[in-house]
Amino acid sequence: MNKIFAIDIEQENENIRFSEDKTLINNYVSDESGIILGSAERVYFPTNEYQIIQIIKECNKIKKKVTISGGGTGITGSRVPLGGVIIAMDEFTEIHRKPKSNEKILKKEYLGKTYSIIIGYDEDKGEYYAIAPPGIPLKVLNKMLENEDLFYPPDPTEQNAFLGGTVATNASGARTFHFGTTRDYIRRIRIVLPTGEIINVEREKYKVIDWKFYIVYPNGKEVKFELPHYNLPKLKKNSAGYYIKKDMDLIDLFIGSEGTLGVFTEIEIKLLSKPKIIYPFYSMFLTEFDAINFVKKLKSIAYEMEDKIISIEFFDENSVNIAKKIYPEIINKEAKAIIFFEIMSNDEEKLMKNLSKINEIIERFNPITSLLLDVDKAKEIRHSIPKSVNEFVRKQGLHKVATDIAVPEESFNEMYNYYHKIGKESNILYVIFGHIGDFHLHFNFLPKNEVELKKALEYCTLLLKKAIELGGTPTAEHGIGKKKYVENGKEKPIIDLIYDKETIRQLISIKKSIDPNLILNIGNIIPEEYYLKFIS
Repeated sequence: MNKIFAIDIEQENENIRFSEDKTLINNYVSDESGIILGSAERVYFPTNEYQIIQIIKECNKIKKKVTISGGGTGITGSRVPLGGVIIAMDEFTEIHRKPKSNEKILKKEYLGKTYSIIIGYDEDKGEYYAIAPPGIPLKVLNKMLENEDLFYPPDPTEQNAFLGGTVATNASGARTFHFGTTRDYIRRIRIVLPTGEIINVEREKYKVIDWKFYIVYPNGKEVKFELPHYNLPKLKKNSAGYYIKKDMDLIDLFIGSEGTLGVFTEIEIKLLSKPKIIYPFYSMFLTEFDAINFVKKLKSIAYEMEDKIISIEFFDENSVNIAKKIYPEIINKEAKAIIFFEIMSNDEEKLMKNLSKINEIIERFNPITSLLLDVDKAKEIRHSIPKSVNEFVRKQGLHKVATDIAVPEESFNEMYNYYHKIGKESNILYVIFGHIGDFHLHFNFLPKNEVELKKALEYCTLLLKKAIELGGTPTAEHGIGKKKYVENGKEKPIIDLIYDKETIRQLISIKKSIDPNLILNIGNIIPEEYYLKFIS
C-alpha cells in the first residue's frame, strides 16, 4: 500500500511544563559539536503524545519554528534551534498505554526519572520487540533489556544518546560491522506530523511505489509525494539526507530524517537474545601498516566463523598516544596502532578454537601484545579518544573539526593514505580512529588556535571531496544537521557537496509537502535560506 492515513486526536488542552528562563534555554542551544549556537524564546518539556500534538498544532497555526531536542550528544548542530521554541524530549520517558495480553511493561528509576517500555514476542515473525519512548537513553534501555536476557544491537559510541535521536539520524557505531545500523531494527514508528496529525508507520505495510506515496488526511485531502530519482552510495553506513530508493519501505524515509518530517512519540524496535559471551580484545602493533593488514585478514575469515566478530575498530598512532596517557597500565608504551575487536559466542568451547585461529593470524603481523578486557573497560577506552578530542578543542575555545566519512572497500586504502597526506600537509595535530570494519574512520584535527582552525576547515573540505570522488559519503552515521564546509574562506552548506540543485529542489518539495508552513527542525539537512532560493 502506498497510501497512509493520518488521524487527528481531539482532546482538552493539558498543562505543559515550559520555561522562558534564558539560563535554562541555554542548555538546549548547542550540542557536543560546538559548531553553532542557537536561540529560542521558550523550551517545552512534554511527557506524552497529546502534549506534543498541542504544541505542534499551536505553532503550526502561527508558523512558529519548533526544534526537537534529544540528549544533546549529536555533533552536527541538529538539535540547535534557529529561533522559535524547543521541544525537549528529556521528560518523554514512558509508554503510557497498557500492554497487550502477550506483552509486559518494564519500569526503571534512573537519576530521578521513571522510564518504561513494553516488551513482547511476535509469533508471526519469530522475534522479540520493545516499544519505547523517544526520550529513553540507550544505556537505560540496554540495562532494562539485560535483565530480560534481551539485546538491542545498535551500539553508537555515545550511550547517553536518546533512542529518538538515534532513529532520527540512523545512528550506527562499532557493532554495525555485524549487526547493521539502527534502520535494520526499527519495526514501527508513531509520528506527529508538522501539522499535528498522527501517522503510525509499520515496516512492510506501507511502500513507496514507483517513487510515489500518499498521505490521506482526516478531512479527506490526499497529498501526493514524489521522491527524487537518485542512487545512494553502495555503503552499509550512510546518513546523508533522506533515505530514498525506488519502491522503498515508507518507514525508511522517516528514519534518518533528522526531525524534519515529524516528531517520534513511540518507537518499536526489534530485539535479539542476549549473547552469552562478548569478548573484547585490544591487539597492539608496531605500525599502522601491520594493524591494517591484520584487519584485512581478520575480515576474510569473519563471515566463515560460527562465533561472530561483531566489531573491528582502529586507533592510529596519535590516538594510541592519547590512550597511553589515560591508561598507561593497559596500553603498551611501544604500541603505534591498536585494533579493538569483539567476538560474540554462545559456546565457550567453540570460542576457544576460534580464538586460537585468530591468535595465529595476529602473530603474522608483528604484534606487541593482545589483551582481553571486560566489555565496560574496553568501551571506556574506545570512548576516551573522541572524548579527549572534544576536551582538547574546548580548552582552546574552539570547535571540533572532524569527518564522518565512509568509502567502499575498494577505495579504503586510497582514502586512508589521503588522510595522512592531508594531515601531514596541514602541519596540525590530527587523530584517525573508528570503525575500520565498515571502512568508516573518523579524522579529527586538533587545532590549537584560530589560525589552525581556519586552516583545518579548508583541509577538511579536501577530505570530504575525496570521499565523494571515491563513491563514499561525507556523513556515514551522524547526519547532516547544520554542518557546513569551508572553501576559499567561505562557509557553504554541506548538502551542496552531496546533491545537485535539482535534487535539492526535490528534497525541499518533500519537506514542504509534509510541513507546508516550514516549522519543524528548520536548518537540518536543508539550510533555511534554501527554501526561498530553490522554490519560486
